[in-house]
Amino acid sequence: MLNKQFFNAALAVMLVSLPALAHTQVVKPDVVTPVEMSNRDINRVTCVDGAINDAFFSQEKGIVVENNGNNSFIKFLIQDDGLHQEYVSARSEFYLVCAGEIYTLMVSPKDIPGQTIRLSTGAKNRIKDNQELLSPLPDEERAVYLTMAALEDDIPDSFSVSTNTNSEWESRMTAGKPNTQLALRRTIRVDGLGLSLKEFLVRTSTTTTFSETDFLSSAIGESIFAVTMDPLSLEPGQVGRLFVVSKEGF
Repeated sequence: MLNKQFFNAALAVMLVSLPALAHTQVVKPDVVTPVEMSNRDINRVTCVDGAINDAFFSQEKGIVVENNGNNSFIKFLIQDDGLHQEYVSARSEFYLVCAGEIYTLMVSPKDIPGQTIRLSTGAKNRIKDNQELLSPLPDEERAVYLTMAALEDDIPDSFSVSTNTNSEWESRMTAGKPNTQLALRRTIRVDGLGLSLKEFLVRTSTTTTFSETDFLSSAIGESIFAVTMDPLSLEPGQVGRLFVVSKEGF
């Protein structure tokens, strides 16, 4: 029989345990986007810009969808005849209405962990959200907000994050600290306000105390507006975090 009871029980757990979901994919409106979902675990679709208003799909393909605010939870049901279990493998088309925009997902069920799909209208709404969030603040407070968001890993959905997965340690970025090496971890951009932040990892081969001015270098960034180092003193083997905020035209 179809394990719909399993879905309802698992959904209750899911609502308080969302971090267990794995890989995240981003989908834009008005284009058909191929995505992979788990045919064993619950998958989550998040509407970044508002609520999920509706979802359309072929129920006869063994699919259950539950909408909850800006989240939609998708489970491919398992057929179990008591002897063996059969998992859905047929590709399905989903139409999701998110904040008034229609998103088309061509979903391939796979034997993978549960997936998180983010529905985002892209730059236009990001700019609007960023301006509403930060326009009332002076430049100095914007830089503090951006730095704290990165430091605490609490980054608004409207900020664009690029993770540097192939970064190497570089020793030529801090001429005044020859025993220091930096590695770029990620870049965060605030569309519409001309702000960006680079986060570096920092290490040193000797006990070293830093000043933020040690990192005012074109090798680290252009138009540097603010620098924060955490902590300011490092021991050999210890790794610090450096946050460099740049502002267009500064």
